[in-house]
Amino acid sequence: MAPSLITIITPCYNESVFAVKFLESLEHELSGLPYSFCVVLVNDHSTDNTLALLKGFRFKSANMYLDIVDLKFNVGHQGAIYQGFLYGKTLASNHFIVMDSDGEDSPAAIPELLKQLDADIVNVVRNRRKESFAFKLFYWFYKLLFRFVTGKQMNFGNFCLINRNVLESAVFTTFSHFAAFLSKQRCTTRYIVADRESRIGGQSKMSFKKLFYHGFKSFVEYGEDMLMIFFKGFMIILAVLLLAVGNVIYQKFIAHTAILGWTSLVIIGLVNLAVICIGFFVLGLLLIHLNNQNSNSKEPIYEICSGKPVPESV
Repeated sequence: MAPSLITIITPCYNESVFAVKFLESLEHELSGLPYSFCVVLVNDHSTDNTLALLKGFRFKSANMYLDIVDLKFNVGHQGAIYQGFLYGKTLASNHFIVMDSDGEDSPAAIPELLKQLDADIVNVVRNRRKESFAFKLFYWFYKLLFRFVTGKQMNFGNFCLINRNVLESAVFTTFSHFAAFLSKQRCTTRYIVADRESRIGGQSKMSFKKLFYHGFKSFVEYGEDMLMIFFKGFMIILAVLLLAVGNVIYQKFIAHTAILGWTSLVIIGLVNLAVICIGFFVLGLLLIHLNNQNSNSKEPIYEICSGKPVPESV
């Protein structure tokens, strides 16, 4: 009986020789395992010699082979993962591992992931981070805000094991933030803990600004929850507004007392806030509707540069 095929999907951009080192570290950890591994390395239109180096690489282990998915233009980290899913869907694999190719997601955690193949999703929780104090402070604040908005904990990233059903769901619905997408799935989810290692190539190319935007893209996956916050805000403001107007009517026409001059300013401010909240709510509903209409519009934008012939789809 042929060993099960495990597909590893990993995006890559301008990693040069460090991409090769990552593949070598993968082989070191996986060569002796009783599985076949297809490593789908998604080259996000690198502008250096990354692609040329990858084309010249071959695994020495018989249970591993490399497919290079070369994107026609740069789509960013999450877009590259999505394109990897589009290609992975064509492979005869029922389990997929998603990880970064810069070395921060340690290949040493993969054997532990493979012990959980009966789960739909297995997330790798980050135990120890080698980051600056400013980054850790921002990450703590982000997790706190995410917990407040969604009621869920975000202590994991892209590094995970998913089955084919989850991959097909991701392809069908699309996503802006893969980890947040996983946190929404109603299926069997488990967690393992692993340290986040240092980058093979040293300093990360992702600036704090890009990390900030990436973090808050997770709230896009919870658009409905964000809209409910605006709607609840509108209801609270509306209640306060009605009380304020009722108080003015009582003071002027029943109690016949003088009305404070700032009362009208408060009422006007409450009206403006109510209009803003309900406006965001309606606009958000429209955007979600448009996003749902276009959710299936993404198509492959890649070329396959190397690897064995693609197995027939399952």
